[in-house]
Amino acid sequence: MIYYFSGTGNSLYVARHLADALGEKLCPMTLPAMTDDEVVGLVFPVYGWGIPSVVEKFVRQYSLSGSYLYAVMTCGDDMGYTDRVLEEALGRKLDAAFSVLMPDVYVCLPGFDVDSKEECREKFAMEKDAIRDIVACVGERRQVRRLKRGPFPWTKTYVIRPLFNRFLVTDKYFHVDASRCVSCGKCRKSCPVGNILIVDGVPEWQRDCVGCLACYHACPHHAINFGRMTQKKGQYNINNEIKE
Repeated sequence: MIYYFSGTGNSLYVARHLADALGEKLCPMTLPAMTDDEVVGLVFPVYGWGIPSVVEKFVRQYSLSGSYLYAVMTCGDDMGYTDRVLEEALGRKLDAAFSVLMPDVYVCLPGFDVDSKEECREKFAMEKDAIRDIVACVGERRQVRRLKRGPFPWTKTYVIRPLFNRFLVTDKYFHVDASRCVSCGKCRKSCPVGNILIVDGVPEWQRDCVGCLACYHACPHHAINFGRMTQKKGQYNINNEIKE
């Protein structure tokens, strides 16, 4: 069994490739079905050099009893000590851990923006090689870590991440440009935790945000922004990038 969480689609893309190659079933962490499989995989994005709140809630609530447990973490650049944060929540060591570079989707801080078309193509090409390696490792039950921690991983995960979670994992800064919004509801449909309602034709956030930015990226008219930071930032649609 492979349990996954995905906001903008990158982690689901990876999870599907893994499931197809390994002949495993896929199950969303938001609607989990328990398994007694000996091999269990976790696939999810890195948020602020740590694990998303959905992932933490899932692993703390459900006992994963597989004899071989591995995690695949997607990230736009580096992942710090996300694997250690996951192990702390799990209460056990991972048998294997991997990071997979995927197109960057975080746009809520200065200097952060979506990747160029060329960068996206390069990362999709690298993903194929990463999947082959992960499949080989899992198939042989190897005890391995294939991780891009990046510079200053401890500082990013244990100093910056708590601040990131406290001040930036919130929906209170989302706002809608009524002149652009066409009430299509794509933001509501994109939210993986059902945090958005359409009220009088306009999205309203229900204060249970996980910080995935799926709503921002899904808006076809760039009517949704996170404060002032994203007004001139790009948007990411994995389906468009795959076609190109």
